[in-house]
Amino acid sequence: HGRMRRASLFMTHIHVHVMSNLNPRVCTRQASSSLWRAKPTPSRDGVGRQFRTTIAPPLRSAPLSDDEKKVNMLRNLTLDGPKYVSTKAFEPSDVDKAKAQVIRFLEYKPRTRRELFDKLTVDKGYDAEDANEALDQLRASGVQNDAEYAEMFARYKWRNSRWAAWRVRGALRQKGVEDRDIDEGFASVFARGGVMKVDMFADEDADEEEDLMDDEVDLERERAMELLQAARTQFKRNTRGDMQARIRRLMAWLERRGHGGSVIRDIVEVIKREEKYADDDDEDDNALHFD
Repeated sequence: HGRMRRASLFMTHIHVHVMSNLNPRVCTRQASSSLWRAKPTPSRDGVGRQFRTTIAPPLRSAPLSDDEKKVNMLRNLTLDGPKYVSTKAFEPSDVDKAKAQVIRFLEYKPRTRRELFDKLTVDKGYDAEDANEALDQLRASGVQNDAEYAEMFARYKWRNSRWAAWRVRGALRQKGVEDRDIDEGFASVFARGGVMKVDMFADEDADEEEDLMDDEVDLERERAMELLQAARTQFKRNTRGDMQARIRRLMAWLERRGHGGSVIRDIVEVIKREEKYADDDDEDDNALHFD
């Protein structure tokens, strides 16, 4: 009990002394030095000893230097004059915030101008004028371009699903892409106007020297051969039913991808001719007998 009482008194006196001292350097020195002295004194009953804690005299602080005096003077100085009002010259405007938001949208996935405008005005609450100005600046800097989006979208749909050009155009129009941007994007993906004609007597192993002589790739022929090869793969994959059922499923597969009637008829004729020749070859092989 006596030790706990002495410890409580010790902490109380230190707190009072440190809080009353104005110079922190002096407080540090006094707290780290032997500030308190425990003097043993005889108890009243003559048995044992009790301790009386006394506080040491405070140390004198060093005189302030000239620099410290100047700092104290500036701290106590009262400034007169009008209150400073921020001009917001370095704060981002609504257009800058809209551009930053558009960049965050494009980091997630590519979008058209209309999609970005709708997300800025409807989802984020930006003013239409600020949204248009932000999109114009980003288009001028090359960050967003509907023609590049149209080209990328057309390549993706053709490579993965073999969509026809007119179906890709319809999907881009729903996304808000204008026709001039669609035509610019289609220039390197489809032939002019999306024309495609499948050559019924086309040979995949045609003379390569003729192709090497051409400076520009014939997109119409190239896309037709790619579509024909995809149709062959689809026809061989569907083995259920007879020949007519397989042909009907192939025609439905081509129609869902937006290909016209002439293209579908040409592909069906090529598939039928190839199947007939394959059956004839099988019959010739079966007719050969060697003893």
